[in-house]
Amino acid sequence: MSNSWTNDSVTINSIPKNGAPNFNGPVLWPSTDNQTFFAFGGELSNWARTITGPDVSCWQFTIDGNGGGSWAIFQAGVQSTFRDLNRPAVANGATLDNTGFIFRGAASSRSAPQNRQVQDGTYSPIPGIVSFNITSTLWQNDTIPQYIEDLNAPQGMVTATDAFGTDGLLVLSGLASDVYNPPLFNNITIYDPSDKTWHAQPATGQIPAARSEPCTVGVKGDNGTYEIFMYGGGNIDGLDGNITLTQYQEFLNLDEVYVLSLPAFRWFKADYPAQHPRFRHSCNVVGNRQMLSVGGQDPTNIYNNTFTADPFLQGLGIFDLTTMHWSDQYNAKAEPYETPAVVKAWYAANGMSPATWNSPAVQRLFGGTSSIGDTDTTASQKSGSNHTGAIAGGVAGAIAALLLLAGLLVWWLRRRKSKATDNALKSSTLPQHSYEHHNQFTRPENYPIEMHEDNRPWEMDGTDAATELGGAHRTELSAETGSPPARAEIDGRQRSLPQKGGIRSD
Repeated sequence: MSNSWTNDSVTINSIPKNGAPNFNGPVLWPSTDNQTFFAFGGELSNWARTITGPDVSCWQFTIDGNGGGSWAIFQAGVQSTFRDLNRPAVANGATLDNTGFIFRGAASSRSAPQNRQVQDGTYSPIPGIVSFNITSTLWQNDTIPQYIEDLNAPQGMVTATDAFGTDGLLVLSGLASDVYNPPLFNNITIYDPSDKTWHAQPATGQIPAARSEPCTVGVKGDNGTYEIFMYGGGNIDGLDGNITLTQYQEFLNLDEVYVLSLPAFRWFKADYPAQHPRFRHSCNVVGNRQMLSVGGQDPTNIYNNTFTADPFLQGLGIFDLTTMHWSDQYNAKAEPYETPAVVKAWYAANGMSPATWNSPAVQRLFGGTSSIGDTDTTASQKSGSNHTGAIAGGVAGAIAALLLLAGLLVWWLRRRKSKATDNALKSSTLPQHSYEHHNQFTRPENYPIEMHEDNRPWEMDGTDAATELGGAHRTELSAETGSPPARAEIDGRQRSLPQKGGIRSD
């Protein structure tokens, strides 16, 4: 990526798999040195000659520095945690500080031998969150709160950010609560790996319409912010194989790029006409400020022809994350990323925090200021950079105060000595005031609150909506054909795949 190119001139190399399975939907975990990445999860294509997935394994790809590399099975050793894992057919994943995470997912007969009992074309949810430390090669499988387990398998977004929290955070959205309704993005779920706690914060702004399987990337802003860009997505759950003209237009309109900016938890939408909707694709940040979209399928034509020609040449779309416009050219010398102007303008007018924090815990994670948090904690996180000037100023102020008191004492003693009687002096007493801080939070109706494991969440009211799998969730290109095989959409519960059909009039 050191040279600029256009999507009609760049050369795409095909690298042999050397025994690595040709899976749809694996989660990829890159190392921090960008010299290798690991693949876990996924399932055999619907067009594979067998319907039983191979033994559970993790594969590693190592680059050779010459535009290629090689695959090899990663030996997880005798660690019992890995031996007990199931391979999720579809799951969301992300990498944070050299640790890969894979969130829930679903078992299918095509993902692993132990799933033979799952009827072909249906899926059974896999609980928990799996992590793999690339440095120590340690695997862990942790439970998640029941109220999250009760939700449908995620088809929205999971993005990692090291801009907030003690050791970074996972930011999730699009946790569906119903099989036949696609995920909503009006509530953000947060996972803190440092203490394995879960939190929630409502989102505001131009909230994306319901969709599943978009792609997402995250970028650090230039003013202490973090932007998560989400592109595309589909909305085909529950269809009987036919779509109406109204649904066709709805799917076309899903050609949108949204940005969720933290710590404001506010959505913004890029302004461009819808013309090339994609879902089941992948996105990655390339160079300084561009997002590369690769492959995917057209949700408006999913039932007519799975292999409709990609609207981008060679399946490569380039999006400038600062100007929020599409292009056909990768610029290796692009300027560094800057937070989009519309996002900067909002922060300049409204400050760095949302109007209301959902809980003091979320506020502390994002270092925000609001009336809901603990007063002392809020004050300590409000100024988070260099405290040297404040300390020096405090010391100087204390010295000055002592000198002033000493001078007043000398003056008072001299005045007392010169007076004929002491009772002529009258003491002045400062008026006493009582300050009571009311820090009550009134929850609006249908407001999502941070939940404990024994409670269910409050559902956001979807009427105010302005009506991303993440970049790690990809449809793999076949080394033989160069075309991405279709991947069945997963809702996290057992169900049958929709049948093929066409467009019907209303």
